[in-house]
Amino acid sequence: MTEEQTGIVRVGADDPVPEEEPTAILARADALADEGEYAAALALRERAFVALRGSGEVRRAAVLAAYQIAFDHLALFGHGAVARGWLQRGTELIRGQSECAEVGWVLLARALHSADRTERAELVASAAEVADRWGDADLWFDALAYTGLGRVEEGDVAAGTRLLDEAAAAARAGEVSSGTVAGEIYCKMMMACETVLDVTRAEEWREQAEPMAGRPALRWATAICRTHHGGVLVAAGRWVEAEILLQGALQLYEVSYVALRRAALVRLAELRVRQGRALEAEQLLSGQEQDPAALRPWARARWARSSDPASRAWVARVVEQRLREQEPLAANDVLTLALVAQLDAALGRPEAARRAVHRLRAVAERDVGRALRGYANHADGVVTGSLDRLEAAVAAFGATRLPLEEAVARLEIARLLRVVEPVRAAGEAQAAVTVLAGLGAHPHRDEAEALLRELGGPRRTGPRHASGQLTDRETEVLALVAEGLSNPEIAARLFISRKTVAHHVSNAIAKLGVRNRAEAAAWAVRNGLSATR
Repeated sequence: MTEEQTGIVRVGADDPVPEEEPTAILARADALADEGEYAAALALRERAFVALRGSGEVRRAAVLAAYQIAFDHLALFGHGAVARGWLQRGTELIRGQSECAEVGWVLLARALHSADRTERAELVASAAEVADRWGDADLWFDALAYTGLGRVEEGDVAAGTRLLDEAAAAARAGEVSSGTVAGEIYCKMMMACETVLDVTRAEEWREQAEPMAGRPALRWATAICRTHHGGVLVAAGRWVEAEILLQGALQLYEVSYVALRRAALVRLAELRVRQGRALEAEQLLSGQEQDPAALRPWARARWARSSDPASRAWVARVVEQRLREQEPLAANDVLTLALVAQLDAALGRPEAARRAVHRLRAVAERDVGRALRGYANHADGVVTGSLDRLEAAVAAFGATRLPLEEAVARLEIARLLRVVEPVRAAGEAQAAVTVLAGLGAHPHRDEAEALLRELGGPRRTGPRHASGQLTDRETEVLALVAEGLSNPEIAARLFISRKTVAHHVSNAIAKLGVRNRAEAAAWAVRNGLSATR
């Protein structure tokens, strides 16, 4: 591994080490970061840490170690142990120092790395107190954003979003002097929006934060914001926009904090599941099984690809076990609880499903936002057969601009009413078909059309896909073949394996009745296929 990859600069015993002021070293590090040279900037920050210690500037050294260097190691290389070492170094250095603003920054760094929600809240509250006493505006607004996100996650959405709006407004107005802090604030805002699927707030603040995209030193923040906004757009059914944002985020991660790119891959996997491309979702999630955000798309992809009851029961057990590890449950567990209830119901385990619904109701009684209450009502309606709950879910999903969820809830109403009110059931099924067809949510569309036919509705006419019998993915791959890309290049572009690309190309050749790859590419050109259609 090279020095650039490790972030460690080795100096030979005979090599002269020139005396240099810590501030000058940090200025050079910031300049490198502004040029997008993140690993080189980290190496200089480590050198600056040594220089700060040598000059007796213990407080600055503590903040540099805990707040900057620790996160750089984690986000650049995924080195958790190294990051914890630097965090501990900064914590120990600040211990025993008289109270100062730097104490607050170390507290905030500890909060960032803490997995315990209660501990995190306590650390952030202490940091905010320090910021208030010492008049450190950057620390204050950073802590305000952390507090806001924490409240949203705990189920106090109205209060949490007010704090986040205030912090983001301060960042936008220039009250926050540090670009890094401003980036953190916008990232916390987008995380909160994804947690409660607040489409409108995400759109408004993403537009305000977009100027960061022009600063190489803040590519990481732009990547994180696009990742979480992409997750919101996936839920909102705006899948073309979501794909563009998430692919763009992946490109930014590659030239900034590359170890964080898995977050964008998880959101792409969620998109693939909704599109009915379960195998590709699993491939995107390979090696990320421990990421809490990956649990739901992983479970639904595995479920979709297995018809064996034992395999499906295993999937449900995995989700339930992971959920137990999250106790006490919070707002960001609502979607997982809803999934558990629906999996148990599908497995024919009504008692287990009702227990999950009972827990879900308890969490949803908090201020979790209308979208999450919609998920709770939907799962409740599926398990208990309550028309009122399903109608409440439809209303909530419509109001919060979540079309796939609204269509699926309508489909559940149609199933519930198909015997007692077949006319209304057919109307609900038809409404679901229309939305699902427009989204390209093929598995759900197939279910809705099957129910509609059972109720005497019209059969599907014409090809399912614009390119005849080709699937959406085969069409996408074929368009890239027509652009002259090789299988490895297509695999890299679409984040799938070379074997999967070869499979799609082979299928497309067979379906089109052409003899080889060149003829398939020619067909794509004649028919105006585009990889961005």
